[in-house]
Amino acid sequence: MLKIATGASEESDTVEALEEALEIALAGMGGVAPKAALAFVGIDVDAQALVDAFAKAMPGVELAGCTTDGEVAGPGGFLEDSVVITLFGADTIDFTVGIGHGASADAKQATADAVADATSKTDKEPALCVAMPEGIGPNISDVVSGLRAALGEDFPVVGGASGDQMRFQGTKQLCNGEVASDSVVVLIMSGPLVYSCGVATGYVALGNRHKVTKAQGSTIHEIDGDPAINLYKDYVAGQSVHFPLAVYSSERDDFLLSSPQAFHEDTGAVTFVNPIEVDKEVQLATASRDEIIAASRAAVENAFRGFPKQKPDAALFFSCAGRRAALGTRTKEEYESFESIIGGAFPTAGFYTYGEIGPTGNQGKAEQHTNAFLAVLLGAAPAV
Repeated sequence: MLKIATGASEESDTVEALEEALEIALAGMGGVAPKAALAFVGIDVDAQALVDAFAKAMPGVELAGCTTDGEVAGPGGFLEDSVVITLFGADTIDFTVGIGHGASADAKQATADAVADATSKTDKEPALCVAMPEGIGPNISDVVSGLRAALGEDFPVVGGASGDQMRFQGTKQLCNGEVASDSVVVLIMSGPLVYSCGVATGYVALGNRHKVTKAQGSTIHEIDGDPAINLYKDYVAGQSVHFPLAVYSSERDDFLLSSPQAFHEDTGAVTFVNPIEVDKEVQLATASRDEIIAASRAAVENAFRGFPKQKPDAALFFSCAGRRAALGTRTKEEYESFESIIGGAFPTAGFYTYGEIGPTGNQGKAEQHTNAFLAVLLGAAPAV
């Protein structure tokens, strides 16, 4: 049996907010003892007070989490400056957490340390990893590569990079009693778990395809032999983070998005959130608010079609901070139709991220995404 329950609070006092969120979540557990918890919190929440109060209230329960660009909890959907607590309990599934430090200097080692920390606490076979890395500094692509190296190339990993409400000053990762930055935190679920993912963006490519002709790491210097910045000047008459780059690969039928982080007028280069290799074909991409909202629904529908049970026990959602910025006052609409898709109320939690991590289909190898909405449905495997 798997039991998952979520509670949320917008109380301004951190400890009071935690107590209220915990009270709601514990009531939803129906007497099942929690083994672990996820905490998604606003950047202005007193994170150290939160983890200290959690340890006092829930001794022996593992805790992993991060700060966000906005939190998600059902049935209300989008929240800001809140505390969202999701409790996990099961008789056949273990939930263990781990942390690795120094992600900017060596993302692979930080990720390996986090995975080793979590897997050392169980003898069950890992089934799914929820990753919450630092969102400012480390290259999330390197974090994903590290997760693949530590867990296996095709091991299922979902999650998102922690945020700070678009301030870009620093995010926080939570692991048991520790509050850290520049770290990778993971929650690993081990045992007979079933899951299904769905990911969509709603973005469509603009104009013709172009070829990257000079690049180094995440910075593209030239496209079609011209300064990379000219692509933005030609299509959108300037610089805009709301027009990500659609990057094509021979391994995929469609594209992955990469958002611009910096425009370098002096050199004509553009820096993106993840590395883009020379000879890759690219286009600018755009989406309307209606297309962004429709993509969220499509992601949930795709996840539900691939789910091996009649109904999930819970869902986790990870949506890009760029989507939230584009949606503005319509942000809550990303979540309004989910219960009608699944067929009734069920626990939901998630956050707006600085980079999403998950497969491109229902299952499979993890990829780094930007401007994406990722839905993850969870359940216990049927008894054999």
